[in-house]
Amino acid sequence: MEIRQVLECFAGEFGGIASKFHIRQLKVNEAATCSESYVANPGVYVFWKPNAVVKVGRHLTNARKRALEHIGANTGGTMADLVGLEEARLLLFSVIDPADRHWVAAVEIYLEFKLSPEVRSARLG
Repeated sequence: MEIRQVLECFAGEFGGIASKFHIRQLKVNEAATCSESYVANPGVYVFWKPNAVVKVGRHLTNARKRALEHIGANTGGTMADLVGLEEARLLLFSVIDPADRHWVAAVEIYLEFKLSPEVRSARLG
């Protein structure tokens, strides 16, 4: 799967509310130091490597922080390896206004089922 397909999946279902989100693609090894607007907002994170979605998740206060915790914990026994993979990306679908955080759960659930990540969320079954 290409990044373009991830973005199209989001736009196809949530295009009507896409303006509520700021979408950012970060190199996994640079995500912790990114100071751009909205990256520390509530949102959905998608870890991507060439030809595969690795993990989809969400956080209702700071999606980037939660995403990076997966690297430290080496979730699924594979997440830490993404730091050394130059092509790996962290896609953040951050809500611009934290009051719109209720949309985060819907986006995460939809992307989890549509993208079939290698590391699945236990809470979604």
